[in-house]
Amino acid sequence: MKTVFLDIDGTLVADKGIVPESAIKAIKLAQRNGHKIFLCTGRAMPEIYPFILEIGFDGIIACGGNYVITEGKTLLDRAFTREELEELYAYFHEHGINFYAEANSGLYMSHGCEAQLQHIVDFPEQYGLHPDVTVSLSHFKNHMTTVDDLFIADVNKISFLGSEHPFETLKERFEHKYELFDLIVPIFGKNSGEISIKGTDKVKGIQLIMDHYDCDHEHTIAMGDGNNDLSMLKYCEVGVAMGNATAQLKEVAQIISDHVNEDGLAKAFKMTGLIEEDTWNISN
Repeated sequence: MKTVFLDIDGTLVADKGIVPESAIKAIKLAQRNGHKIFLCTGRAMPEIYPFILEIGFDGIIACGGNYVITEGKTLLDRAFTREELEELYAYFHEHGINFYAEANSGLYMSHGCEAQLQHIVDFPEQYGLHPDVTVSLSHFKNHMTTVDDLFIADVNKISFLGSEHPFETLKERFEHKYELFDLIVPIFGKNSGEISIKGTDKVKGIQLIMDHYDCDHEHTIAMGDGNNDLSMLKYCEVGVAMGNATAQLKEVAQIISDHVNEDGLAKAFKMTGLIEEDTWNISN
């Protein structure tokens, strides 16, 4: 039995915000073959929409490793303190950075965040984007709320949109205290990224799952596309990069599959021996 950890955006979910039918079939076939499939994502729980959950996973590592759940049991749930939120919000406001706070209870936008996201949706060509990409962004924006009080008790990650403020300056200011990643969502623009609790790592979530199920490390597989997947591809026995993955991720992967839009995940399942069928050729 293999234990598989899947990133969502660019790995499970394609550019238009949909899960390819071939990926759904591959996951179900793999589970039928006795393998366990877990989501391992930077998304907060409210961003893991019903059409994703309905596929039926064995557990979820969310918020980049800050929240872990399986079999209805919460193995980990970490959140920023009030003092940490005050420090970060003050910095973002001072430097004109729009952001949204991610919590299990919801996604909460700063004032200005909604307008910036809407501008990307309305004028994708200004950002070098294909109009189809903004369909999923519009859907995402509709799941968010603008509130005056952003001091939510269960915030475990903050994502910030592109601005004139250099990411490197932000990193130098806070890397001693928090975890920072840039360009996690490329369509958010230059200098965008996310900031999380110190020690946050998808690998920590993976280790909790492995301990819970007493999994063998030699039977672990990680599949991803972004630089926030580097640690889990390095950690697991087999690391798979999608065809659309970053150059840095491809360098550490043992296997490189096709683009997520070209049945890349289903093909990765076959390349790693999780399934035998070519699910992208199965019509029913």
